[in-house]
Amino acid sequence: MAISEDHPTHLDPRTVEEYFRLGVKTAFDLHTDPLVRMEIDPGHESIELTTPAAGSDPEVTSFERLTFNRFRRPTEEWFRLTIDARDMHYEAYVLVESVVDQLRAGASFRHAVSEALVSLKELLSSRSRLTEEKTLGLIGELLVLRHVIASSSERTAIESWLGPHAEEHDFGFPDFDAEVKTTKSEQRVHVIGSETQLEPSPGTPLHLISIQVTRAGTGAQGVTLPSLITDVRGMLDNARRTFDAALEGLGWRDADADLYQVRYQLRSTPRAYLVDDDFPAITSARLDAVIPNRSNVSSVSYRVNVTELEHSSIGAPLDDFCEVPE
Repeated sequence: MAISEDHPTHLDPRTVEEYFRLGVKTAFDLHTDPLVRMEIDPGHESIELTTPAAGSDPEVTSFERLTFNRFRRPTEEWFRLTIDARDMHYEAYVLVESVVDQLRAGASFRHAVSEALVSLKELLSSRSRLTEEKTLGLIGELLVLRHVIASSSERTAIESWLGPHAEEHDFGFPDFDAEVKTTKSEQRVHVIGSETQLEPSPGTPLHLISIQVTRAGTGAQGVTLPSLITDVRGMLDNARRTFDAALEGLGWRDADADLYQVRYQLRSTPRAYLVDDDFPAITSARLDAVIPNRSNVSSVSYRVNVTELEHSSIGAPLDDFCEVPE
């Protein structure tokens, strides 16, 4: 596939993602003099840029995601720049596009790569996205929030959503609290960030809501974080400002929506686990009982695998969100 020199085509984020979802390598001629070819490799989640060798090699050894080498074709030597595009497909494409723009202007390959890296650094410094862990965590909370809006009311949902307010638990309902944990792993392994996160409030049962997701590819059931936010917004009438303020407090910016292109779908039905005396939670009270000089332990983080634990029934409004025990 070739892109016309007279009418150069800029690929938008959605189109770049579509090429990665194809599952097969796709090559583009981006420039003819010198010949510059881009190849998108979904299998390795990489983008490769090749051009006939001219001048000195670019300096990319200090960049973890970039590799460079020379190779021979039958009649000449070529440059190959490979970009590891995992979780940053569009940013990798922007880097390639910037290199080609420099080459079109007459720059050497070494200078083109150098200038493109400076430009990309400036781009990324002004835009940042949530870590994958925070992205998955927010997706999980929004799945619960969406369900509560649909099954109860937007007022109940927004008032019960405590996560944006830095409370210990993500949701506080009249009859129980819920801590929502989301994982991509095949087992229900969740990261607990403090000794108070799974500590029930006095007189209020606490449930850990375990959500498993997996990458959806082009699956019809898949959602991105931006599409899920749009879904929830569309369900709100009076609480949109409150919802948007909560998202902003969590680090979300609408202007960065194109940075979140990965689609997820449920791997399994969510389950609820009652955090009782038999639940393997590390809490302040338990630490106080066994750790000498407990006050010198400043923070606790751990992983808990609930896969083999018996899940529990849970009340409204999550009774039809979680799997019912047999």
